[in-house]
Amino acid sequence: MELFFANGVLIDQNTGTGNAHKCISINDRALQYGDGVFETLRIVNGDIPMWGYHQQRLKNAQNILGLPLNNFFSQWNEFIATNLSRVESGCAKLIISRGEGPRGYKIPQPAQLNWWLSITELPDIATKEKFRLTLCRHTLSRQPTLAGLKHLNRLDQVMARSEWSEQDNIEEGIMFNLDGDVIEGTMSNIFWLKGDQLFTPDLSQEGVDGCVRRWVIAQQGHSSPVIIEKCAKLDQLLTADAVFLTNSLIGIQKVTEIDSQVITQSTKIETLATEFNRQFIHG
Repeated sequence: MELFFANGVLIDQNTGTGNAHKCISINDRALQYGDGVFETLRIVNGDIPMWGYHQQRLKNAQNILGLPLNNFFSQWNEFIATNLSRVESGCAKLIISRGEGPRGYKIPQPAQLNWWLSITELPDIATKEKFRLTLCRHTLSRQPTLAGLKHLNRLDQVMARSEWSEQDNIEEGIMFNLDGDVIEGTMSNIFWLKGDQLFTPDLSQEGVDGCVRRWVIAQQGHSSPVIIEKCAKLDQLLTADAVFLTNSLIGIQKVTEIDSQVITQSTKIETLATEFNRQFIHG
């Protein structure tokens, strides 16, 4: 299964119908400068259960980057109702660009957004039940203004992900900042449990504020222990009672090894994962 939409129009990639030649221009700022954002969405029974969290992150991007997203938001619900009903389960990638513009960095006024949505089968990583992590040498760039956003500039993650191959039996890599603090995975957020407290890295300077991460933080006092956002070195993860990863495709998944060191497990994390799956995966 593979579906592709450009500005809400279904593109037949075999015949070219749907104005496929207009999918993206060489002058589009997403291509020229990475001027835009993206979201990775899990489809469940023709719907995107976590859309509210994705929308909030897009609204943050709207405020920080000045992307005019109001028209997009007004069209989105109708688009989903019309086009996703046929998709029982899958993965969607939404890319939003500021649109075309003349040469130069200056933002065109008014900007005419372009957006694309690709829908595919869920990747194998989405059904993994344990994650073995490596330590990435490439460090994250520091930019507090853009911290938290899922913008289109992902070279840090590209470089880090190139450090291991499929044959290494590794599912994810831990990325650090310039000070050597644990920040996130190449595609995920990180949490660790110690006693009755749950920790996750402070993302005020770098990193992506994931949707599942925000859901977990919102659970403290309910299905989650008290959560503390802090800068931490690797040894705090290695001596934790449990470590887990989050993103919109994998949900909440336990870490079993970090750099070949076995990580202990906790039923507290299983309880949290069960509640997440009940709300967003199994219904």
